[in-house]
Amino acid sequence: MIMQRLRKVTKYFMWVVAVVFILFIFFGFGANIMSRDEEGKSNLIAEVEGVGIGYREYSNLLNSQLNLISGSIGINPLKERELSDQIINRLIMEKIMENQMDKRDISISDAQVIEIIKNSPPREIFQDSTFWIGGQFDYNRYYELLKNPRASQFINDYARRVKSDLPQRILGGEVSSLARLTHNEFMEDFLDDSVSIKLEYIRIPLDEWIKDEPSGSAEEFYSFHKDLFRRDGMVSLGYVSFPVEVDEEMERSIKELAFSITKRAENVDFDTLISIYSYLPRNRQLINGWIPVDGLPSVFTSALLGMKIGEIGEPIRSDEGYHILKLTGRERNRLCLKEIFLPIFPSTEKYTDAMMEAWSLVKILRSDTTGLHSVDSRIPDTYEVEHITYGIGYIPDLGVEFGTLLDDPKKGEISYPLVGVDSIYVFWVEDVEKGIPPFPLIKDEVVDSMRSYEAGEQAKKYVRENFPDKVLMRHPQKGSWHRTPYFSRNNYREKGIDLPDKIVDLAMNLKEGMVSPGLRAGRALYLLKVTGREAPSADEIKKILPGFMNQMQMVKQATFYQGWLYEQRKGSKIYDWRSKLYE
Repeated sequence: MIMQRLRKVTKYFMWVVAVVFILFIFFGFGANIMSRDEEGKSNLIAEVEGVGIGYREYSNLLNSQLNLISGSIGINPLKERELSDQIINRLIMEKIMENQMDKRDISISDAQVIEIIKNSPPREIFQDSTFWIGGQFDYNRYYELLKNPRASQFINDYARRVKSDLPQRILGGEVSSLARLTHNEFMEDFLDDSVSIKLEYIRIPLDEWIKDEPSGSAEEFYSFHKDLFRRDGMVSLGYVSFPVEVDEEMERSIKELAFSITKRAENVDFDTLISIYSYLPRNRQLINGWIPVDGLPSVFTSALLGMKIGEIGEPIRSDEGYHILKLTGRERNRLCLKEIFLPIFPSTEKYTDAMMEAWSLVKILRSDTTGLHSVDSRIPDTYEVEHITYGIGYIPDLGVEFGTLLDDPKKGEISYPLVGVDSIYVFWVEDVEKGIPPFPLIKDEVVDSMRSYEAGEQAKKYVRENFPDKVLMRHPQKGSWHRTPYFSRNNYREKGIDLPDKIVDLAMNLKEGMVSPGLRAGRALYLLKVTGREAPSADEIKKILPGFMNQMQMVKQATFYQGWLYEQRKGSKIYDWRSKLYE
């Protein structure tokens, strides 16, 4: 059990390390980024603390990424904007880190780079089987490659990577070394994972005892239970969405292209057509090889019925676009397939129109610099406004890359246009609630809470009068009986156990065989009985403890470094001039 946890922690650590910069690429855009028009800035796309980022550098990186995923029909304009955000933030973070490395005098000499190239082959070479003999990496072959004049471009590219990556690793080591795992932190996480219990419990809904009107005074209830209504950072957002829709012309042109490809396939090698036309799907790889029949979408299996080996089927329409499949092999319960994928996405014109309209709204909302008028009052009647409320620390359930808009929301703050799955969004912060609102503003909420509270008291009385001390009846008169497998504090969600966090926390502190009193969570009452408890032996703890603690320390350091990077970015003066494309 502990070994499983250690492997899990290791996996999480490797994930944290791998994505520490990616988080900033996706999450950083929007924090402290300002638009500004200045003379002499036409060749720059952004600026960080007075250091410019050239348009050529940005566009080269963007084009190289677009070339990896675009097919013959180009690129989804929403995906292109997503990549643009990723790349501009990558370049911004590089400038910020370069600034930090200069301050700390972190650098690497040419001699060190040469030494690293000689003694540490890059991953693509180390994984190449041609450089291995008898299970050992053959450095002589590697040295021959380094001497080959035709490898000069490869060597130069590797040297640039070393010169860029190594100082960043040194910086990361210096910063993350400041983070130390405390004994309490370690023991808390260790126990949350290593101690497992299994439960019997009865869940009793409170609906039966809910009354239309509470029996007491709502205002008195509010006075005695104010903490129930404390707002720990509730934020109200308003937003307008600008759909980026697929038009009939795009649908028709992709369909015509798909059928023309199947016609071409009569005379042209299918692999060649894949390389020319196919687009890489966003959430998976192209089908190329053996795949279980039950792993295919039903629309594919229906189209493949009766196909002969070597045959190419007619284009298949899915929610994503059109798929052209070639059947190259068939066995029981699996097929060997090759795929050409042609997505259907909005035209660049549709995207540009939506983006320009979104920027127009942003200008209108930001035009009142006095702050005397609410954002809602500045929105023309032609726009459809929607609202959403969320708690700080949680992301609203919308398919939008929010950037850092929601990290430290302030009333009246207005976003730049944000890209969603199929729309462009403009958000503004309507209100940030902290503390306890006065009774008149939340009277209805107080009455509702009071009704639920009184129902809970009635349910507890019912439990005291009808349930024995040490037995949970399997068929209670009210409520339902449940049983769980063994679970820990860290994995009960993965086990599919549908219990509130509060109830799980309380269950972990119950003695085995003990039945709890009625415990209320939400609109239900719970009776719990721990029927089994497992914990590692002293010998197991001694064996696994050092490695577990080391992994926990690395996770904390990686997390600390991520937070430090975020603070550096948040405190930097950054200008992003991409908005001029839409102004």
